[in-house]
Amino acid sequence: MKFSPAWIILIIMTGVVISGVQGATVSIQPATLSPGNTGTIDVLLDSASTGISGYQMTVQSDNAAVALVTGATFPSWAALSEAVPGDGGSYALRAIDLNSGVEAGATQVTLATLSVQAAGSGTAQITLQNLQIDDDAGNPLQAEAKSGTVTVSGGTAPAEPSTKDIPVTLQTGWNLISIPMQPAAGFEYADIFKDVQSAGHSILTYDPSSGWITIGKGDRLIPMTGYWIYTTSPVTIPLTVKGSPTGPKNLNAGWNLAGISGTLPQSAETALSGISSWSYVVSYDSARQQYRDAGIKGGQSQITLTPGEGFWIYLDAPGTLSPGA
Repeated sequence: MKFSPAWIILIIMTGVVISGVQGATVSIQPATLSPGNTGTIDVLLDSASTGISGYQMTVQSDNAAVALVTGATFPSWAALSEAVPGDGGSYALRAIDLNSGVEAGATQVTLATLSVQAAGSGTAQITLQNLQIDDDAGNPLQAEAKSGTVTVSGGTAPAEPSTKDIPVTLQTGWNLISIPMQPAAGFEYADIFKDVQSAGHSILTYDPSSGWITIGKGDRLIPMTGYWIYTTSPVTIPLTVKGSPTGPKNLNAGWNLAGISGTLPQSAETALSGISSWSYVVSYDSARQQYRDAGIKGGQSQITLTPGEGFWIYLDAPGTLSPGA
C-alpha cells in the first residue's frame, strides 16, 4: 500500500497531536497499614521529558481519624529540600535539583517519601494540592495531581503512650532549647511560652535555606528542632509529652538548629551516627551565656548532647536526624 504525501503529513500531525496531550502525572502511592503503625508512601512523577529543576506542593490527609502525614524525607537529587508543617496536619514540601539529578527523559521520579501514621480503621485520601514543578529551563511543567488512598484495617491499635512531664527550665538571657519528645495535647504550640518575660525578643529558629525564622504563639513546636528563647529572669515552663517524636528531623546542607530525642544524654558521635554528612556541632551553655567548645566529627575529644538542649550542626549534604538515633 502506498501513502500519498498528504497522508504522510496527516500521520505526522496526528502523532504530534497525540504526543502533545500526554501530560505528566504526580501521584501519591496507595498503602495499607494496621492501626497504630507508621508507614511510608512515595510521591512519584511518572515522566519528566524536559527534566526538573524543583517543585513545591502541599500534602494532607482528608481523614485524620484514620491516617495523618507526620513528615517527609527527600531523595538524594533534592540538594535543597524542606517539609514544613501547616494547619490541619498539612505539610508544604519543597525541593530543588541543584546538580542535574533529574535529567530530561527521566521516568518514575521519586519527589518525596511521606511518613504516615495510622490512627483508626477506615480509608483516608492523602491529597496533593498547590502543585508547581519547573523543568530544567525554569518553565512550568504541566502535571496532573492524583491523591493516594491509605487503608487502615486489621490488628489492634496499641495503647496510647503514657504522658510524662519534662518541664523546660530557662536561665536569664538567651536559651537554646529543643523539644525531645512528642508534645501532648495542649502543649503542641509555642503559646506555652506566652508568659515568659522576653523583653520584646521573639522566639527564633534557623534553617539554612530560609535563614532566621520567627516563631509565633500559634506555631506548632517541632520535636528535635532548636529554638532560641530570651527571658529576663529564670523561669520553668510546664511541658507534657507522650512518647517519641512521630517523624524524623530533616536537615539541609549548612548550619541547622536541632536537638536529640529521648531522655538520656549521648555523645555526639552516637547521637548523630545516622547522619554521615555532619562535620561540626556546637551547643550553648545558657547558665554561662556562652557557647561550649565545638565538636568535630571523628575528633579526639567527645562532646555530650543532652535532650532538651538545642545545638548548631553543620552538614556537608542534606541528612535526616531520626528519633532515637
